[in-house]
Order: sequence, then structure tokens, then C-alpha cells
Amino acid sequence: MLGLLLGTALGDALGASFEGSQAVPARTLDAAERADETLVHTDDTALTLVLAEHLAARDPAGLDEDVLADEFAAVWQKEPWRGYGPGAAQVFELTGGGMSWQQAAVSLFGGAGSYGNGGAMRVAPVAAVGNGPHHVAELGRRTAAITHAHEHGQHGAEVQALAAYLALERESAPRVLDIDQFRHDLTRVVRCRAWHEKLDRMSELVRTGADPQHAAHALGNDITALGSVPMAVMSFVSNPDEPIAAIRYAIGAGGDTDTIAAMAGALAGARNGAATLPERLVARLEVGDHAREVARQLATAGNTGA
Repeated sequence: MLGLLLGTALGDALGASFEGSQAVPARTLDAAERADETLVHTDDTALTLVLAEHLAARDPAGLDEDVLADEFAAVWQKEPWRGYGPGAAQVFELTGGGMSWQQAAVSLFGGAGSYGNGGAMRVAPVAAVGNGPHHVAELGRRTAAITHAHEHGQHGAEVQALAAYLALERESAPRVLDIDQFRHDLTRVVRCRAWHEKLDRMSELVRTGADPQHAAHALGNDITALGSVPMAVMSFVSNPDEPIAAIRYAIGAGGDTDTIAAMAGALAGARNGAATLPERLVARLEVGDHAREVARQLATAGNTGA
């Protein structure tokens, strides 16, 4: 769990300064890693930690959407400058003002709800408390629905939640990641043709050794769930045993670099553990000590044995 949370924070903070770039050269990333300044996180990490604390404070798999919605709104009100998207800010403002999260979520985009990646970017901690793939996907969908009423926003959270769950399965998972089996496990839970097509395409790209720019062109690297979660999973399965390589791959693709790298970092950090993350980078994290405490609480509350 510590690897999952620190991986999220590292991907988020390293990727934040490159958000919106068409591509990020390796030498530019090298310079960012060698720098000395504090690695400041965005809303991706802030909301991930809120969710993790929420789950840790309850019985295993306990989730109260009404309380969680208030907790999300509270952290936004405390630090609105963390980079929240306009849709999320609107939902948090409405729920903070007394509107139900159900009403607030469907108020976006003419009643269709958001199909962005905000639900997916924060969802990984549910992997620690779910009791199986379908339950983890359900928890992911429920946490996303607080802000994302559109099916794609919720499917993105399902995929990322299940990917994190599979990454945390240390005892049963093969040491060499079977990419086709990983994709198959994701498609079993997410029943949507558009998502199946993206995940199938991802497997093809991994087999051909696609570089980040090629992968981004094929899968997307934007702020939508369908246009970013497959890219994050691609970054992980291309570098399953090297968390920093997974993060660098995600950032190198450009686009929504902080969120895609945060999701990739969560998966690679979960599979490999905190000890595989460069100590010098972890020491620069603004949120490192807090993440350690939350990971301890969540590992105790969860049923993964992490």
C-alpha cells in the first residue's frame, strides 16, 4: 500500500509541470529528477489520500458515499489551488453548499455527467479493501459516481481499481506479468465495447514495443477517462517491474501527464512496493510522511495482507 500511495504521488508531482505538453523528452525528465525542489502534488494525490483515509476508518470495504462526498468537498475547500478541474470544483462547491452529490454529479454537461478521469485518478486505494475483482470494480464505480455520473467516468474507475487490485496480488500473481491475462481480467469486469477495444489495442501496442508518443496517438492522453486510463495501464504493463520507468513512460507521452503518471505510478508502486522507488525522489515528496501513515492505516484495515 505504501508503494501504491507513493507511486501515485511521485507520478502526480513529477508529471504536473509537464501537463499539456505534446511530448516530454527523456533529457527533460532527467533534469526534473535531478532537481532539488520539493515535489508538490495536485488534486490527484490529495483526493487519493482522502479516499484511502475514508476506507481505513471503516470496516473492510466500508464505503459511505455521503460522507466521502463531504470529505472530498472539504479538501477542495481547504486547498482549491491544487489543480482541480472545473467540473470537480463545481460538484464540490455544490455539495459543500448542501446539494446532494447525486444532484451535483448529474448537473454537469447538460445532465450527462462527467466522463473525465477524475474518478479513476483517485480510486486505487479501493484495491486494498475489496474482496474480489467484481467487488473492487463495484467500489471503484461507487466512488467515481460521486463526481462522475457518465458511464465512461465510472468505467475508468472500474478499470483502474481492478488494475490496482491485480497489481497488489503478490502471492498469486506470476512474477512475470502476463499482459494478455491482465487485459482479459480487466475486460471481464468492464462490460463496454469501447473499453474492450481500447484495452485490446493496448495489448497490441505492448507486443510491438510502441514508444510513448505512438501509444498516446493510438490510445489517447487527454483528460477523459477513455482517453487516459488505457494509456496509464499501458505505461504500467510496458514497465511492470520498474515503477520509475512506468512513470517516465506516462509523462513522455505528454497530455494529461500528472494524472496519467499518477495512475501508472499507483499500479507499478503497488506491484513492486515502496522500496523500489528511488529514495532521493521519495524524500522530495511534499506528502511523503502523510502517505506513510495513511498506508499503514489502510493496510491494517484491508484484507490484502499488504
